[in-house]
Amino acid sequence: MRLGGTTRRPYFDSPDKRSSGPLKTPDGADANNQEPNDTQQPTTASSRQSQRNSEHFPPSGRVSLVDLERSGSFHNWFRGLSAFTVLATFALVILGGVVRVTESGLGCPDWPGCDGGIFPPLETKALIEYTHRITASFVIGPLILFLFIAALVRYRQEHWILFPATIAFGLVIAQAALGGATVLSELPGSTVMAHLAVGETLVAVLVLLAVVAYRGPLSLRRPDWAVGKARRLPILIVIAGVALFLLLLSGSYVTITEAFGACSEWPTCLSDNAFPGERLQVIHMFHRYVAGAVGLFVLYSLHLGFRGRTQPVEIRILSMVAVALFVAQVLAGAGVIWGDFGEEVRALHLAIATSVWIAVSALAAMTFSSPGARWSGGING
Repeated sequence: MRLGGTTRRPYFDSPDKRSSGPLKTPDGADANNQEPNDTQQPTTASSRQSQRNSEHFPPSGRVSLVDLERSGSFHNWFRGLSAFTVLATFALVILGGVVRVTESGLGCPDWPGCDGGIFPPLETKALIEYTHRITASFVIGPLILFLFIAALVRYRQEHWILFPATIAFGLVIAQAALGGATVLSELPGSTVMAHLAVGETLVAVLVLLAVVAYRGPLSLRRPDWAVGKARRLPILIVIAGVALFLLLLSGSYVTITEAFGACSEWPTCLSDNAFPGERLQVIHMFHRYVAGAVGLFVLYSLHLGFRGRTQPVEIRILSMVAVALFVAQVLAGAGVIWGDFGEEVRALHLAIATSVWIAVSALAAMTFSSPGARWSGGING
């Protein structure tokens, strides 16, 4: 299979299937026909491990992702766990959005309990808030803890694995503390926005970890395929990601100030007035103007990802997916107005926004990574 112009061997090929011919000793003799030597040193576990490493890894001491797959050291379960954690955290962010748009944040006024007990009362807002807490505490928390432990124990010398896993572990602790503070302080706007900012940052860090797990460590140099107009793609995608993050915070501010209903028309605000004077209307329209400016920049950057033939196929496909998601996000924003500010449409608006954020975050990491990138050789086991 070819990814980005680099030939990849299937994961399920064993080292024995890739080797051919008789085994050779260092002096060129046939190991299968070699006579036993009484003076030969006994084989120990460490010598057998060294022999296996010398068979699978190059003598330079630096191993590629293909070498690690061949030896079995880079476990597929870690890749699967990182990808599943991204999807689970995405679902948690969407669930948090449902909490906001349904105004269920105080459905459980206590923390970590709910309404003075362990289990919530059978009320809709309490159940929504409690489900969000349970998912964060018993699904996302353990998943990120497992990633951190795996990185610390097995991949501690690989900085592009250990650092993102450590940052994600710190962010999930900070997110839990912010969640408790948000409830106990009765949902102040600054804390709610900080809660969203940390959550979206956590998603981006987990995306980075998953990309590294699948494609190898990042390199700050320009990739070989970035020629012509595409040479600007890596840095533009990073800038687009920062701009999208600010746009997400802008949308969160519209929600916490309840300015989403201040303008009842789209694309204008009221009666063909695109420049209203009231405070909530200004907040609402400011978000639209920021979305327009960021959208133009993001779409321009993404079109560099699929125009031309030098880019790897996965980058071209993901760029087109991100463009489609951003267009859908604009339509969902208009649908909030046209749909009379329904909770379902507002939740969909946030879900698509987070999807765009994930796609651009993955693109930013992929443009600085390559399946042929080399590890330091410090992966254990």
